[in-house]
Amino acid sequence: MNSFVTDTQALVKFMVGRKVINDACHQAFLDADQGKNVIIIPAIVLMEVMYLFEKNRIDVDLFQTEKLMQSENYQFEPLSLEILKVASEITDIPELHDRLIAATARYLDIPIITNDPEILESSFVAHLK
Repeated sequence: MNSFVTDTQALVKFMVGRKVINDACHQAFLDADQGKNVIIIPAIVLMEVMYLFEKNRIDVDLFQTEKLMQSENYQFEPLSLEILKVASEITDIPELHDRLIAATARYLDIPIITNDPEILESSFVAHLK
C-alpha cells in the first residue's frame, strides 16, 4: 500500500469529482477509495479548506472533509513541532502554507500530490508524476 500527502487543490478537485492533475494523481485517490492507498491530509490543508469555503471560493467544507477521513485510507496529520522544524529547512518554497504541506510530505518521507509549480520544483520533496 502506497501513501501520499495531498495538497489542498488536489483534495478539493477529487472531492468535487474533477480529475486530479493527471492520471497517476487521480488514480492515487481512486485507489485510496478502494483501500489500496493512503492519502495523508495535513492540518494546514484542512485550515485552507475551512478558509476557502468561508470565502465562497470552494464548495467543499470542513465537515465533508471530516467525513472523508472516516475511512482509514484518508488520514489527518497534525501540525507538529517536528514538521515545523522540517519546514524551516525548506528554502525553495516561499509561501508558508505550501511549505508546511511540503514539510509534511518530507517529514513522513512520502511523495506529495500537487500541481503547485514551486512545490514541483522544490529539491526538498518528491511528488507523484
